Amino acid sequence: MAPVAYDPDRDFVEQLKDSLWRYIEVITNETAIGLNRMVLSELIRDLDRSRKFFTETETHDYPMTQLIGEAMEAGVIRKADPVFATNQFLALVKSFFFWPEFFLGENTTPKDVLDDCVAMFLAHYKADV
Repeated sequence: MAPVAYDPDRDFVEQLKDSLWRYIEVITNETAIGLNRMVLSELIRDLDRSRKFFTETETHDYPMTQLIGEAMEAGVIRKADPVFATNQFLALVKSFFFWPEFFLGENTTPKDVLDDCVAMFLAHYKADV
């Protein structure tokens, strides 16, 4: 997924939701799920390989990190560590949209759950006024 730049002329919530749906499409793609299943089985057996893998996969969240970091700089949400904030946010999103697909082969999560994830994130990172 290409990096997502913050656009001050668009509503941040809509930018966040649009980016999240693209992110979810990437991580729940049938090929990505299959590859993750195969890789995870190997990572369980080899701690060094697991560490390297997780270091590498941190870069996959960068498109969302850029959007969140630029929104922080613009004062739309409060300043914090954008990498940490993105990890918090995506962990919440993945728990509803990735893991059910990964473990169960299906996802019956209602689409409005994404709105709740966004609302929770924004409640914590709202800009101090």
